[in-house]
Amino acid sequence: MGRTTVEPGPDYVIRAYRDSDAERLSDVEKRAAQLFAVHGYPDIAEAPATRVEDFDAIASQNRIFVAVHAQEGPAGFAIAGPVSSFLHLLELSVAPEHGRRGLGGALLAAVVEASRAQGLEGVSLSTFRTLPFNGPFYARHGFVELPLEEAPEALKERFFAEIPPGVAAQSRFLMLRRNTKI
Repeated sequence: MGRTTVEPGPDYVIRAYRDSDAERLSDVEKRAAQLFAVHGYPDIAEAPATRVEDFDAIASQNRIFVAVHAQEGPAGFAIAGPVSSFLHLLELSVAPEHGRRGLGGALLAAVVEASRAQGLEGVSLSTFRTLPFNGPFYARHGFVELPLEEAPEALKERFFAEIPPGVAAQSRFLMLRRNTKI
């Protein structure tokens, strides 16, 4: 079913968001978005990052997990909130200089574990089908496509709300990783 636990490199830990993370997370988000320009989505790369002052409000409604480098501080983060009976991944961002070190997988594993701890059905997300750091990445971690016609109404609504301006709905899809009963 894909990876369940992923450990980041020895210089990193995954922990809950702190107010002092906001400035760095806004910067990480902006730099991570630059990958979209390379893959044909310059408007996403140019969109403003989440404002520093908005992170506390986001954290009050959602879970934010932060990947922290021992010397450099926050290097990536995941935001997830409840939608229907799932914990929905709203964002996963890793600073480019910290990429390819297992941080995305470790953050994703933290979200999966949180959904289990909350007794939810699993983790849902909407993403680009073909971008290597989107659909294929999540598939390697046990996520499968959830056809829109089979999705709960709340997930359908979330899917359409998350489509960036100017992006065709067909280039994106819902994915789901159900929690297994132990």
